Amino acid sequence: MNRMKTLLMGIAVLLGTGSYSYGIEVVNNDKVGLDIMGRMQLFAPSEFVDNDPVRPDARAYLFLKETRLGFNGHIENVKFNTEMAFGGEAPATGTNGSNGTLGLLDFNVDVPLTASRSVWLKAGQFKVPFGRENLDYEGELQFGTPSIDNIAFTLGRDVGAALYGSQGNLAATFGVFTGGGYDIPQRYLPEKLGIPELVLRFGYRDGMDEDLYHLSQNDLQPQRLEKSLFFNVLGSYDSLIGHSDALSLNNSKNILTDSNFNPYITSEGSAHTPSGLDQGGLVMVGWDGALRGPLADGKAWSAEAEMDYGRYANKYGDVQTAAARIQGSVIQLPFEIALRGAALMPDGSFINGGTPIFGNMPIYEITPAITYYIKGHGHHMKVILDMPVIIDAPIIEDIATGSGSYVLTDQNGGDLDTVAGYAGTKGDIVRRETVPEARLMFQAQF
Repeated sequence: MNRMKTLLMGIAVLLGTGSYSYGIEVVNNDKVGLDIMGRMQLFAPSEFVDNDPVRPDARAYLFLKETRLGFNGHIENVKFNTEMAFGGEAPATGTNGSNGTLGLLDFNVDVPLTASRSVWLKAGQFKVPFGRENLDYEGELQFGTPSIDNIAFTLGRDVGAALYGSQGNLAATFGVFTGGGYDIPQRYLPEKLGIPELVLRFGYRDGMDEDLYHLSQNDLQPQRLEKSLFFNVLGSYDSLIGHSDALSLNNSKNILTDSNFNPYITSEGSAHTPSGLDQGGLVMVGWDGALRGPLADGKAWSAEAEMDYGRYANKYGDVQTAAARIQGSVIQLPFEIALRGAALMPDGSFINGGTPIFGNMPIYEITPAITYYIKGHGHHMKVILDMPVIIDAPIIEDIATGSGSYVLTDQNGGDLDTVAGYAGTKGDIVRRETVPEARLMFQAQF
């Protein structure tokens, strides 16, 4: 038994740990603590895409959406956290320096800087602290996936360092990140440095968000009214690296920094040509708030809202977008009924190969959901059924190879980049359509 504990403690030192509300406790005392966590999500989405010229209109899929393993805890006053992704989570394609095979999500250390532990330093690889939906933990969502706003404002993980702390109900974090995303191997390329990604998140919290980097979309059994209101600011002046630039190499693709959406980020008319590159500025601002509380007879409720704006500009031009999301739920264990509405409003400057991807039309989402928490396990074991309706979704057709119609809002990471490329190089067709979907997800987490 002692040898087993020694082995597990050794694993914790090598892999890193942190202190969250999930995981199986292996050891916990003043000197050392170790929890082991794991999560599996079996995901079965279906949708109906009208008038596909090549393939059937009805689609059905089955994915192992997430397979995670992590270790978290502490060694004396220092906290550690690591989380790894296996299965189908890696980007579908690797491009010029990104490495989708490493599978590392979080690996960071939290060091207290004051005796009262009111100010901490976090360093390593972890989530960029911009926006509540970006920080909502993947195992504690009310829906099968984040909202459509995610394709514009996802930032995912990055390498960097951040200060965070609180005073009473006020809390803030300020971080410095590479802007290049997660799992970037060492590559010593010629560069022209700009300003790294600087992120500030500050606000008010009362009863929720005790960990600024690990947020949940609900509290299944709140004891009182809980409140949160935060503001977010992000800025970066892009660095030129080799034949490309830092922001467009990020493997957490969003439309502001993806060169298949943003025609200016690499160069206008001479993509990936070093002489055509120009440094550009990225600015994102937003706010998010959450409320939750108890109701009579053991019921509970929760609500979230978020609004964001982003703009990228250099000497060639600029692109900008805005997004809004609101959602709420009523909980009567073992069931939760939730409803989400979202809107994404890109401008007409998102172009690929001369083809406008969005025009000036917004995209809307309405998603009802019902969750069944199995045998009192809460988020550890649950089944989510949600039924998104994506209104005016961009449909991109890959006519040249006969692959059929792709729903742009379904894509993420490398697939988001690839499908946008079809607009200008293969299909030259982007139409708008209302797409109904139904998705079933089973989650088992320890």
